[in-house]
Amino acid sequence: MKRILALSLSLSLSFFLLTAGLTMTVPAADENHLAVQSVSGMNETGWRSFWKPRFEQKFKQAEAEEIDIVLLGDSITNFWEGNGKDAYAKWFGNRKVLNLGFSGDRTQHTIWIVKDSGILDKIDPKLFVLMIGTNNVGWNETDPAQTQEGIREILRLVREKKPNAKIVLFSVFPRGANSQDKMRQLVNQINEGVPAMADGENIFYVDINPQLLEADGDTLSRGMMPDLLHPGAKGYEIWGAAIDPFVKKYVEGK
Repeated sequence: MKRILALSLSLSLSFFLLTAGLTMTVPAADENHLAVQSVSGMNETGWRSFWKPRFEQKFKQAEAEEIDIVLLGDSITNFWEGNGKDAYAKWFGNRKVLNLGFSGDRTQHTIWIVKDSGILDKIDPKLFVLMIGTNNVGWNETDPAQTQEGIREILRLVREKKPNAKIVLFSVFPRGANSQDKMRQLVNQINEGVPAMADGENIFYVDINPQLLEADGDTLSRGMMPDLLHPGAKGYEIWGAAIDPFVKKYVEGK
């Protein structure tokens, strides 16, 4: 009887440990794959409740206007219309641009915009500009390797949807005071895999990060990025200048 009871307890304990281990691994697997999923922002609440009306406004713009250039990204792209408004007027004011940057977006939200929202079906752009990924690691959802996969999936989908368009792919901008900052380290890890995503024919890689840093090549300039995350006016000026040659060549044919 004691032997049976001991065996029963042993089996019960083994089953508990096994199921407990499986239960712990499921969320990690889900998070690891989140960066390549298609996630809509249309039902966001709280501070992200701006997402739906902003998207609806952009959708109407896509239906009503001829679009040559599409900007894809997060708040850094979104804020071309804020901190970057002067640079935006300078570099894009007389050009046909659709800004699809949304504050707080991660790769999965951009995937939804490109793949499932229907907005790209309304336009025939010549050029896409993509810079995304800082929120994936910033919100502790996705490791850098998975974020790279998310960026790669966006590129694949854009090429699939609009094969005649060119894509300018930027490194994720630096964040945090210096390389000792955890977020800076994670962003740097993302960026290690970004250059290889470009082919120099349809996807072009550009890195302006050194221009956003101080002369030591490590300290993030508050003159460029005042809150150590988003560019200020000077940062947007540098970004616009880096995009302009591609606009001239692939949009204006100069």
